[in-house]
Order: sequence, then structure tokens, then C-alpha cells
Amino acid sequence: MISVLIVDDNEKMAQILKSAIENQSGFEVKAVGSDGESGLALFDEYKTEVVFMDIEMPGMSGIDCAKEILIREPDTYIVFSTAYTQYMGEAFEMYAFDYMLKPFKLDRLRGTLTRISDLLNRDEKPVIKLDKLLLKNRDGMSFVDIDEIMLVFREGSRTKLITRRSSYTTNMNLNTIEEKLVGEAFMRTHKSYIVNLKHISEILPYGRWTHVVKLKGLREDALITHEKMQRLEELL
Repeated sequence: MISVLIVDDNEKMAQILKSAIENQSGFEVKAVGSDGESGLALFDEYKTEVVFMDIEMPGMSGIDCAKEILIREPDTYIVFSTAYTQYMGEAFEMYAFDYMLKPFKLDRLRGTLTRISDLLNRDEKPVIKLDKLLLKNRDGMSFVDIDEIMLVFREGSRTKLITRRSSYTTNMNLNTIEEKLVGEAFMRTHKSYIVNLKHISEILPYGRWTHVVKLKGLREDALITHEKMQRLEELL
């Protein structure tokens, strides 16, 4: 079952959304929060894979709550559900999965849930291992040896890839690149970083929920969340 958290200060709307989500096969609403603070506390408790988030709420806004959730767990699917259009740009800047305007039709919601289900279940498909990464860029395409890749990260609106000998810039997003690195020694340590674990030299504290990752011979650093740090410790 795919776990879901709903955060909305409109109790009636939250219950309608809860009922609609649970009518979709494979989804379970773990909890409902009424504001950003309670939503963050519930996420820390349940670590749901999906969060449906209102934006204008008392206290902490949905945007700020979503930012905190993505710091804790960058792979969370954030779906904003709001009556306001003016936050759309800011929402997608933080890699929100979807932005649904109230009142939304059930077919719109079902479409979003189906896409999430397809993405979360894609790991069940056979993985083809490749030695090279085909990287699309402004000048055409580059073929990069996967073993040479040390770090991939977002830089503004583009993605930068660092190898032992060179660097590349591409319009491809991190999710697309991450899919192609499945099965290799890479980890999505943060919503904005993919790291080759073979090249980590040290990890240093950086705030309450994140650490800084130092890579051998690179001046560029990466970030790793608390949850991914725990996973890394289990792997090593």
C-alpha cells in the first residue's frame, strides 16, 4: 500500500480528499493534519510516501511545511491542493509532483494517483545495466562513462554532472538521471544531489537534519538528509 498524509485546515475538504484517495486501489491515508506544524509532526511519525498539502493555513504555510518535509525525505511526492494559482511557480521550484486547484474533479485526482503508483512500482520492472550515460545537452548528446561519474546536482534550472576528468551541463532532471543509475553505486542523498558512494571522503554535520558530503578531489560538496544518512550507515 502507498502511504499518504493529508494536510488541510478545511476539515470537510480533507475528509472528501481522504475518502477519494482511499477509494483508489493501493493507497492508504495514514493521517490528516490541520496546519503546517501538525503536518510536519505527522510526517515525522509516519514518513508517508505521498503528501497532499494545502497552502494557505494558519501558522506554517503549506509551502514551508513541504520544504521541511523534502529536507527530511527528498523522495516524497508532494501534491499541492489549493484554491490559489499564485503559488504554482514556487511549488514547482521545489520539485512538487503536482498542483491541483480546488475544487478539483475526481478524474484529475485519479490521474495523479495513477501516475504516482506507476512511478513507485517501476522498481519491480527488470533493470538493464548500462556502462554509459547518454546525456542530452545544448550542443547535442554526450556519452559519459558511468564509473567516472562522481556527483550530479541541480544548479539553478539545469543539472550539472561532475566526472573525474570533466563536467557536463544538461536540461535532464535528476529523476531521469537517477533512473539510469539504478543498480550502480549511487545514492540520491538529497532532492538536489546524487552521489557516487565510492568517492565519499568524509561526511560532516550541517544543521539538525542534514550533513555535508565531501568527495575525493572535488571542490563541490553535496548534502545528505538525516534519513539518507541512516540508510548509508546501514549499507556500510
